[in-house]
Amino acid sequence: MPPLFARIAARAPGIALRLLDSATGEVERLLRDNAIDAALERRMAMPDWVSSRPVLLSSFVAVAARDHAEIGRAGVKPGDMLPLALFCRLPHALRSVDGTMSGMVDDALAEIGASRRVMLALPHFHSVAVAVARSDLIAALPRQMAAAIADHLDLALHPLPVDVPAQELRLYWHRRHDRHPAHCWLREQIVDIVGTISEQPA
Repeated sequence: MPPLFARIAARAPGIALRLLDSATGEVERLLRDNAIDAALERRMAMPDWVSSRPVLLSSFVAVAARDHAEIGRAGVKPGDMLPLALFCRLPHALRSVDGTMSGMVDDALAEIGASRRVMLALPHFHSVAVAVARSDLIAALPRQMAAAIADHLDLALHPLPVDVPAQELRLYWHRRHDRHPAHCWLREQIVDIVGTISEQPA
């Protein structure tokens, strides 16, 4: 949001931006009721009156405090892959909008007969990152986000020791806005800004 706000403020200062936090499943209702102009969400089934386009494909990385004691004792340096046994043994935090304590990483681990210890669930990726930075927790975060905040929070990034599918982020909007000039312009700004994020190095 900060780079999007900066661009909108410079090019269209009369526009105010409002970001809503909603669990997946609410998007359809919010678009139908014109409560939001657009939604950035993972790929999901939508009715035919919802238009969408892909904006970002994000893989995941493991993050930990740069001075994580147990990772340091194991001789693992930032950028090194965490050994599977260590990854599974350490306590994990995850982003969960509905309070569930498992996710895609757990599904991927189950496929190879492994499991991890999820000790904390939080509703936002950023709050997960802050919790990790201040504890012995580790977490799997979207690569682009992790790279953007790693230095600020003193986080180390590590490739995951398990294959977790990359997630496609899409922009959704009501089809009634397909050709609306202002809406088209705003969508292009969102797509362009997200594109600059996707180009950041991990």
